[in-house]
Amino acid sequence: MEPGVVFNSTPATLADLRFPANSSGQLFNLIKVGNYAEGLQADELHLTGSMEPSEPFEAGSTDTYIYVRTGSGTLHISQNGSQNGSQNGSRNGMAQAPEKLEVTEGTAVHIRSQETFYVSDASALELFMVKVPDATGPYARKQLHASSQFTRSVQQGLSAAGSATGNREYEVLFDAESGSSGATMFIGFIPPSGAPAHYHLYDEICQIVKGSGQLQTGSTLQPLSVGSTFSIVPRFLHSVINDTSENLWILGTFRPEGSPAAAYYPDGRPAPGYEEQD
Repeated sequence: MEPGVVFNSTPATLADLRFPANSSGQLFNLIKVGNYAEGLQADELHLTGSMEPSEPFEAGSTDTYIYVRTGSGTLHISQNGSQNGSQNGSRNGMAQAPEKLEVTEGTAVHIRSQETFYVSDASALELFMVKVPDATGPYARKQLHASSQFTRSVQQGLSAAGSATGNREYEVLFDAESGSSGATMFIGFIPPSGAPAHYHLYDEICQIVKGSGQLQTGSTLQPLSVGSTFSIVPRFLHSVINDTSENLWILGTFRPEGSPAAAYYPDGRPAPGYEEQD
């Protein structure tokens, strides 16, 4: 992780992943753990066609939060070891068939730790993934919140918006109320002018999903466009500037789970729209 540095899907972030001959795909490692223990990670998959079912993504000791920025496809989700009908991960001696989930623009998906998934029948799919360490590590374990019944997927645009810093609004995709005890995923809608300099008490990975603008950290300005991705660590002052005439949409995934409105100004005042909880 390099907090406050913007990364994009370019040859510099391209990863090695094999695709069938009749498919076209690329995987980009955008945010790496680096020197952080139990750090957040982010990857982006571009795919037309299918992945190799024998080479799925493995969540391992992380929960993976997915957002489909554009395109469509089918996710095949299995317990680790039960891919392709293996007896591992079965119940009552019977192999479990993979869960199939149709996804399209605006679909968000929660892949739990120890699950695997691959993608088939993709059409111009651009899929963003954030990996959040599960409770096997001490840092994540101490930050877990009580959660409700697990929700596998949601569609952006169906939930009511809340208010946050600088007249912006947000829509929660995953939090404790949808079974996500370790992290929150949301879409923030930043109006022209943007949010003033502020900080959070959580770790966060952000990606621009619509619009453009700039990220300001100190005296440094970096351009933001669709696909631009960056990480923020606790107490790191930053500002997202929208210097266009339309809303900028930013996808945020942070831990510990909580409210996207939880922000503070440099002098420590809670930002408008946020009331501290005891």
